[in-house]
Amino acid sequence: MNLTAIVTTYGDTLNVRSTPNGEIVDVLENGTQVTITGDSVNIEGEMWTPIGINRWVATSFLTMINSEILNLPGAKIIATQTPEEIAGGLNVYQTQLIDQTGKIIDQVRCVSGRIGHQIPSDESGSQTPLPFGIYTFDAPGIVEDAPGEFGGVWSAITPTFPTQRVGLGLHYDPSAFSNSSQTGTSGCLATPTIEEREIMTAFILQYQPTHLIVQKPDETPT
Repeated sequence: MNLTAIVTTYGDTLNVRSTPNGEIVDVLENGTQVTITGDSVNIEGEMWTPIGINRWVATSFLTMINSEILNLPGAKIIATQTPEEIAGGLNVYQTQLIDQTGKIIDQVRCVSGRIGHQIPSDESGSQTPLPFGIYTFDAPGIVEDAPGEFGGVWSAITPTFPTQRVGLGLHYDPSAFSNSSQTGTSGCLATPTIEEREIMTAFILQYQPTHLIVQKPDETPT
């Protein structure tokens, strides 16, 4: 399986080394797309991954993406669950906004599910994060007005796999930092700040993504 990876350093640059943990030969910006060219190796407890001849990077700063996912038609949004938490217990989903050519246009954070319910489930009404997998946008390029907990915006999505979860979409979560039992979403994917809402909305309107992929770290959904 050919794998592409996205540099995920939360804003910093990533050092490229000539050998695992060797001399620095280059730096990569957060969000850079790279191709995995071989097997990772463990050097003194840290994993290193080759991305070319004499080019190695720390595996922990890569988000792996199956090249078949990138080859899905149209623009797409790829949300990867991370161990990072905000608002007292919501897992951050580092989310790449990718155009129809595979270019990363921007990156935002997202959250999914309520605090205390952060394990994805297929059970209806569970208020947990979205199950991992591939979703399609019901109306690519459309962002509807939606009041209340939807933060003014709504783009509906449908799973491409069997699940009891229904009524799913992307929106803004005005409760993300409220530190209450209602912090988070009831099961959708949402941006936690107005600034990230605007970036996501502009991307959906301009690039009309057809697919949303939600995945675990270093794992590609099927």
